[in-house]
Amino acid sequence: MTLNFVAPDAGAWIVDALQSQRRDEQTANLVSGQVPASYAAYVRIFHPAMGLDGQPVSWGEIAARRGSTMHPLAQFAALSGIGEDGVPLAEDSWEGEAPGWDGLGAQELAAIAPLLVANTQSPDEIYLALWNGLAFIHGGDQVEITIEDDPALSIEQNLVRAADLAAAAKAPAFSHEDRNGPTLTIGSGYRSFYLFSGDGTDLRSPLWARTSLGEQRQSPNLAWPKDRAWILSTELYEDSTIVGGSKELINALLACPGVEALEVSADARLDAQGDTHNQLPIPDATPFDPEELAGEYFAGEEN
Repeated sequence: MTLNFVAPDAGAWIVDALQSQRRDEQTANLVSGQVPASYAAYVRIFHPAMGLDGQPVSWGEIAARRGSTMHPLAQFAALSGIGEDGVPLAEDSWEGEAPGWDGLGAQELAAIAPLLVANTQSPDEIYLALWNGLAFIHGGDQVEITIEDDPALSIEQNLVRAADLAAAAKAPAFSHEDRNGPTLTIGSGYRSFYLFSGDGTDLRSPLWARTSLGEQRQSPNLAWPKDRAWILSTELYEDSTIVGGSKELINALLACPGVEALEVSADARLDAQGDTHNQLPIPDATPFDPEELAGEYFAGEEN
């Protein structure tokens, strides 16, 4: 099935629920700030980090290596010792890359999608929401590309070729009408999403657009079936995903192979204040003293 734009009215129930919970203004740091608090259970799915070998690494594995504590409200910076900017904060910081900011990984989404589809009476009617600020949607200079010269072409021909490729890559993926159409807005202004209708296949691997750079696929920021049996939420620039649903669904997600997940409550904190088991390392702020360093160097030479 092809994803189709739909009016944001289909998501109004989420806005209403968060407002009734007084969770409609910049409170996405709470589970109930992202999703309605009416579900029987909730799970937090942790987006994997990346090791130096380019392979995904779970938070639990990082915690075991470093001696920190993996728990439902863990924060990656405190658990790993890596700051939000990717800079190590301590000598024992884990060596690797923090989870990306582009949502739930394709492998994890493909793993949980069948479980979600199996736990709704409307598997062919699923709504998917995508943040409206993604670069490929609007095109322009937000789209970053690298164009290598073709050695078979002259300098002038390569310049023309590069200009053509850049123009194609920077073209908006959505039409002017769709880009300027109504969006589902939750709380503060940045939580604004285009809403689409699709089915279980779309949920497994959403195809938002085809551009000169290829197929634009990534996990939705929000997804739920027509019967609202569950809801999936990945806040912008967050390193975990929340799913609310029946106890049976949550148990299935907790047992899903290849997915690192722990159960959380509706009132659980998802920010730094929620991690009461791990302490964020304080970076060394001692000013650099070149004379002291030089003294240590020459003292070493004498030995």
